[in-house]
Amino acid sequence: MTFRSRKCRSTSISSSQESRKKIVTRVQEGLLEGVSHTTKTGYTCNFFLGIPYASPPGRFEKPKPMTPWVGVRKCDELPNRSIFREMFWEKFLAKAPQSEDCLYLNVFAPELKAGSDAQKSYPVLFYIHCGGYMIDSTERYTPDTLCKRLISRDIIIVTFHYRLGYLGFLSTGDEICPGNFGLWDMLEALKWTHKNIASFGGDPENITISGHSAGAASADLLSYSPHASGIFKRKIIMGGNSHCHWAVQKSCAVREYCMRQARKLGWKEKPGGYATKRDESLALVEFFKKVPAGKIGTTMFFCKTIPAECRLPLAPVIDGDFFPTDIPSLRETQTHVPSIVGGGEYEALLFVAIYLLKGSQKEVQKVIEMLAKKMKTSRAQVLEGIGYVYEEQLQGWKEPGARLEVLRALEALPTKSRQKFYVDLISDIFGNYANHQFIQDQITRDIPCYAYSFDWQSKQLWGWLQHVVPFTGGTHTSDLTHLFDCNYMSAALDMNKMDKFDQKPQRNRVA
Repeated sequence: MTFRSRKCRSTSISSSQESRKKIVTRVQEGLLEGVSHTTKTGYTCNFFLGIPYASPPGRFEKPKPMTPWVGVRKCDELPNRSIFREMFWEKFLAKAPQSEDCLYLNVFAPELKAGSDAQKSYPVLFYIHCGGYMIDSTERYTPDTLCKRLISRDIIIVTFHYRLGYLGFLSTGDEICPGNFGLWDMLEALKWTHKNIASFGGDPENITISGHSAGAASADLLSYSPHASGIFKRKIIMGGNSHCHWAVQKSCAVREYCMRQARKLGWKEKPGGYATKRDESLALVEFFKKVPAGKIGTTMFFCKTIPAECRLPLAPVIDGDFFPTDIPSLRETQTHVPSIVGGGEYEALLFVAIYLLKGSQKEVQKVIEMLAKKMKTSRAQVLEGIGYVYEEQLQGWKEPGARLEVLRALEALPTKSRQKFYVDLISDIFGNYANHQFIQDQITRDIPCYAYSFDWQSKQLWGWLQHVVPFTGGTHTSDLTHLFDCNYMSAALDMNKMDKFDQKPQRNRVA
């Protein structure tokens, strides 16, 4: 399944026409026409929207390099978004349509200057958007905010779309459909950036790969693939990394999930079954190839797997190609890549709010049972471990082996204390422990590593979720509000406070 080249659309951007002028640059595939934009503060930056970094993809096929074009390609419109199931508000707020023809990137750069400054090469931030491998786009990262917060500091930003959900991560666990198509898209975008970023004033030898949540895990995973070797210099990992147990899934689990969902979409398996597993794989993939694009979108919301098991149903897998072997083994062979890693003070608080969890006794017990199942151990041993790790919060747990004492301590906690314990427990499962593992791994191999905890918070940050969250605090995506001037919870923020935070040294900003 292939697609025609992207047509012009009325996907305007917020920059005023009076502050814009056209600018042309040449990349290896041809000429690009972008926009030179001057902000209200007088800073001028260049941006190119919707640059094709690969040819329109075939469904469940690796991306192919973009072929050269004739003439000047206009790059002043927001590109097609990847296909996912939109929430109702996104249908009204989104400016660009969804399409399988979605392999486009955006480049935001300081103004190219004449004279001695013309020889200056800027560092590049290659950013992978979040969304649990299932949702989201780059639209929230606008030219105005990127110019204000990052490009004005002499940084080039590259954002891009990659295939999501089934289109990006369906896997049969064999050669029929190995999976990881979304990761191959990311790799192709990174290769394009390394090859062409000098045309925008960027330094191809000074590329930092970065991302948030699943985007952070993807950036970390990219760094371990031999296919990405030598085309980036460092990484910034926010709100997730490859150590997170949700970052990579077993191909058999992804296969089973895809089969269950295929049945819901109308897949009729062969009566009597298939002669071989390969035949079953062929039938499954052929079915998904015929599903209309509008019905194949995925969402993180209402997905029972996420809150019940703290994992993502569609995710990267060990395929023998992008990842020739398991991730721990690949880490051992990685060249030294300096890193920054971190997240929110209460990292899982956002998910507690989204899934309307309250940290009740019943919910705490469900987590304990889930841990026992995942760790293949007894509930009693999980309780003992909880007692040691959360001794201070459980107020007096002292004696080894006294598991009942842990239960009593949990039951005796006041509601607010129990809710905080619950959020801390989920946060540790979701990302804190993985961050600790990441840091230890870097230290063990003598690789520079910087860690942060984002603790700043405001009720405004939470929008309507402040009415359902047990308490407020720095959480998953709070750091993005500060970095990109965008709020995932759709509330207006007084960014003057954020600017002051940015300008003054703060205690505990980096932990």
